[in-house]
Amino acid sequence: MVLEVRARTPSPWLPVLTYHRFATPHAGGAFDDAVADASPESFERQMSMLARWFHVVSLEDVLAFRAGKRLPPNPVMITFDDGYKDGLEVAVPILQRHGLPATFFVATDYIDQRKLFWWDRVHWIVRSSKRESIELSYPSPRRLVLGSDGERLAAADRLVRLIKDEGGMDLERFLGEVSAACDVSLDSLQERRMADPLLMTWDDLRALRDAGMSVQSHSRSHRTLQTVPLGRLGDELGGSRETLERELGERVRAISYPVGKRLGRAPAIRAAIRKAGYELGFSNASGVNHVWRFDALDARRLSLEVGLSDAHFLAMLALPALAY
Repeated sequence: MVLEVRARTPSPWLPVLTYHRFATPHAGGAFDDAVADASPESFERQMSMLARWFHVVSLEDVLAFRAGKRLPPNPVMITFDDGYKDGLEVAVPILQRHGLPATFFVATDYIDQRKLFWWDRVHWIVRSSKRESIELSYPSPRRLVLGSDGERLAAADRLVRLIKDEGGMDLERFLGEVSAACDVSLDSLQERRMADPLLMTWDDLRALRDAGMSVQSHSRSHRTLQTVPLGRLGDELGGSRETLERELGERVRAISYPVGKRLGRAPAIRAAIRKAGYELGFSNASGVNHVWRFDALDARRLSLEVGLSDAHFLAMLALPALAY
């Protein structure tokens, strides 16, 4: 078997897995189901395979590798993005059962302010609307049809994509316009009641840390870094790190990039990340890292999806250059 051969030789790859939340019902499925990567049952099987065939490395192991230390055979890193509560409630017991470390990247504004992630808010608003169509003027005129369930899902996905891609967008203005067009109101108390069972608290994050997991940054507001004005990047990046260090009482050295876009040739963003104090930065859905040309500020990760077969999961890690 490929993995048995690789266990006796230095690994050419460092795969990093990305999870977000689990495919379990949240408020009747009112939020963005696209961010679910696995069911609790498939996650259990995947962790069992990792424990059998791989050396699961921690964030500290990867930092040591960056500094020149060799990786173990068949290395793989496990990460979670955003800060959904089922990371603590579902993932951690499974990780501990198999003796595996993981790194959790959290967007601090949502933990602090107890509000829905903007993609979940968009989906909730659109799915709650009784309108057959909506018209928006900001950031440019557009009309969206909300007739069938499929049309509503497509409309919500288009709005989420717009937020991901539109440079300099005033997010609260846009969300307010979507809410008004859909004739759906959401006050802060109501939003908090929905966010509390969905998102981790600071006590939850401290419990993650005490369980041996690493808690790192996913920015403050979860905006695509390439769309944030350069003058605001310092607060977006450094503000998140400072908040985490204050709340958790330990150094934060890594960040995963919201939406997961690779940095590529973006010297101003790279400079802002370094200035904010980060030593590692992770993109997503970007492939696998080759150990001999590892870019510490643009480390690649493998995204997962609900319904991924066990055979495919093993294949994408055994021969990632061919399977992903």
